[in-house]
Amino acid sequence: MADVIRMPLLSDTMTEGKIAVWNKKVGDKVKSDDSLADVETDKATMEVIPYVEGTLLYIGVEAGKAAKVNEIIAIIGKEGEDISALIEKSPTPGNTVSAASTPAADSAPAPVSNISNSAVLELPKDLTVIRMPLLSDTMKEGKIVTWNKQVGDKVKADDSLADVETDKATMEVVGYAEGVLLYQGVKAGEAAKVNEVIAVVGKAGTDITPYLSALQASAQPESPANNQNAVTETTLANSPASVTSPITHASDGGRVKVSPLAKQLAKEKGIDLNLVAGTGDNGRIVKRDIDSWKASAPQAAMQTAQPFVSTVSGQEGYTDTALTPMRKIIAQRLAESKFSAPHFY
Repeated sequence: MADVIRMPLLSDTMTEGKIAVWNKKVGDKVKSDDSLADVETDKATMEVIPYVEGTLLYIGVEAGKAAKVNEIIAIIGKEGEDISALIEKSPTPGNTVSAASTPAADSAPAPVSNISNSAVLELPKDLTVIRMPLLSDTMKEGKIVTWNKQVGDKVKADDSLADVETDKATMEVVGYAEGVLLYQGVKAGEAAKVNEVIAVVGKAGTDITPYLSALQASAQPESPANNQNAVTETTLANSPASVTSPITHASDGGRVKVSPLAKQLAKEKGIDLNLVAGTGDNGRIVKRDIDSWKASAPQAAMQTAQPFVSTVSGQEGYTDTALTPMRKIIAQRLAESKFSAPHFY
């Protein structure tokens, strides 16, 4: 019998989720640990994993549209199975699409306006502006830990553009746009305020010089709810709290494609994901790859080798390390508790 996939409750305050992108289309084979779709909630963007195997027979919500919690978003079953009875039970037929239809095309990028809003500069439709997204309720700015793509690199819709460190965790920023990275607004190691322009993606050879002044002027933070181009992808396992560090592939400069469950298992077992060959879609590392992985002798040596650090006696020194956003918030909260609450000794 076919299995119904409903919109999961991904946070305590979530009432609906927006389908950012479908990773599978009708007719595709689905494995239990495949990512079915990326869902944007009120707090983060997370993957929906069906935990069932079969063929994707039905998509109930188009990419770019929202579905309420517990609403049917997909049906998985045997190829050719009759699912008409299940579709009729869908609570909101108005949001459903036929099994033969395809996701709607992404909307054109919003115009870039300056701070005073006295003039609006229309960007070409083939340019997509990527802004610093709001990755947590208390986030005011994000630090670019590393750029996974450089200016001139080709970018796919699901590529990780950069790793961003917030006051709570390190997350990935995905542009959901295809083309070439034409512009980086913030250097690695520097911070950008929420809604500030951090990148532009478009066709190769496009001259964005006429738009740079407008882009820089539009970097003034505004309400993230009004920013249609702010997109995020977190490396969450099952909840916003369980975030692991982003992965960078050693050979091609791109990120390792891995399911959240496989990443969590690899972290627990101490397995370097750069050494694991993925058997999922497009080389994606899934749970079965971690379960069946065995290190060869050279790999085992790499895993267990400890770096040797030389020391010089008789000399004093120090290393001045900048505070991470998380440490800054810890210090701020500690100071607030000292001055806002009575202390007894």
